Amino acid sequence: MPTIWTLIALLSVLSSTLADDNDTDLIDYKALFGDSPRRDLPFPDLVKYDNYPVEVHNVTTSDGYILSLFRIPLNNSCEPDEGKVPHIFMHGLYLTADDCIIPGPGKAHCYIYADNCLDVWVPNNRGNRYSRNHVSLNPDKDPEFWDFTVDEMALYDLPAIIDYILDNTGKSQVSYVAHSQGVATLLMLCAKKPEYNAKIKVGFGLSTTAYLEHSRFLLIPFQGIAADLMKRSDNTNFEFVAHGSIIQKTGKLLCGLNPLQYPFCSVLVFAALGYNRFQITDETLRVVTGHTPGGTSYKDFLRWGQMRNNGFAEYDYGISGNLKKYGRFQPPLIDLSAITMKWYFISSYNDFVGDVRDIAKLMARLSNVTQCILADKTFGHLDFIYGKDIPNYITPKVLSVLKGEGFPCDGDCSST
Repeated sequence: MPTIWTLIALLSVLSSTLADDNDTDLIDYKALFGDSPRRDLPFPDLVKYDNYPVEVHNVTTSDGYILSLFRIPLNNSCEPDEGKVPHIFMHGLYLTADDCIIPGPGKAHCYIYADNCLDVWVPNNRGNRYSRNHVSLNPDKDPEFWDFTVDEMALYDLPAIIDYILDNTGKSQVSYVAHSQGVATLLMLCAKKPEYNAKIKVGFGLSTTAYLEHSRFLLIPFQGIAADLMKRSDNTNFEFVAHGSIIQKTGKLLCGLNPLQYPFCSVLVFAALGYNRFQITDETLRVVTGHTPGGTSYKDFLRWGQMRNNGFAEYDYGISGNLKKYGRFQPPLIDLSAITMKWYFISSYNDFVGDVRDIAKLMARLSNVTQCILADKTFGHLDFIYGKDIPNYITPKVLSVLKGEGFPCDGDCSST
C-alpha cells in the first residue's frame, strides 16, 4: 500500500492497540467535542437533513451493474423553464455522489446548482458504496464483480445514466460537471460512442485527469509501478479502499475529534494532493471523513497507473496481450478525434493530480475546449469539491455559461 495510506493504516492499528491496553485511561473526545451531525448520513438522508428534496433512482447497465442515481429536483420556488437541461455532477476516483453536497448548503456544488433552479442528477459509478449491486454477481463473494476499470464506466455506466435521465425528463441533452476521473469518463465515452456528443449540451472539467506524466501526487508513481508488476497477474479483481475500511476509520480518528487536530489531519491526508490548508475548513473536513473513500476496484486503481506510464491510452494487456489486441507492443493512445462537444476546463497551478502541463497535452488533442487556470495559485485537487471558495471560483463560471453569459476567467485562459 502506498506511503501515505500505509502511514494512516499503521496509525489506526496503533491506536487500536493502545485502546486495548489502556482502555480505562481513554478520554471520550466525542463526548467532549462531538462529531458533525452531517458526517455519517448517506446521500439521501444528508440532503433531507440539509432541507432539500431528494429522489433515489436505480439504473441497470447493459452488463448487469445496478447503479444508484440521486436527484435533487426543482424546488417549489423554481419556475418551470423548458430551456434548461438536466444537470449531472459526476464524482472522481475513490469517491461518490456525496462529494457535491459535503460542504453544505450555500457551499457545495449540487446545492448551489439546485438554488439556481437546475434539475440536479448525481450518479455513482460501479463499485462505490452506493453501487455495489449487480443482477447476478455478489460483490462480497464473486471476484468477477470487481473486474472493471474506468473503461467500463465510460462504455456502460455513463451511457446508461445519460439515457435514463433523458428518458425520465423527456429532454434531449444534459449538462455535465465532473471532477478528475469523471472528466476522463465522458471523454472516453464521446470518443468511443460519438453519438453521445449530441446528448451533452456542455461539459465542465474540474481538475481534469487524463494524462498523469507531471502529477506530483505521491500515490501515482506507486500506481505506475504496481500497474507494471500486475500486468500478468489474474489476481486484480477485488475491492479497493472500500467505504468503512481501515482508511476511513483512521481518517475519522485523526480528523473527526476536535479542532486541535485540524492542522495535523489536513497536512497528513491532503498535503500530498496539493492543497491550501485554509480552503478545506475544519467543519468540512470532519464531514469528509464519514464519506470518503467510497470504494472502487483494485483494477481501476491499476488502470490509472497505466495512464501514468502510457498516457491517455487504451488498456494495457502486457506485450503478448497488446500484440493480440492492437498488433503492437504498447497500447495506442485513445483516439479523441470523434469528440465534438464543448468543454470548459477549470484548473489550478497547485493541483498535484491534474497538473496544468498534462491538461495542456490533452487540450492539444481536443478541438473545442476553453480552459481557465485559476488566479489563486494555492487551490488544490480536492478544493474543487470541498474548498470554501467553490461559490467564488467555480460555480459562478459554470452558471454563467449555462445562462449564456460567457465563461468568466480571472486567471490564465486558453482555447482550442
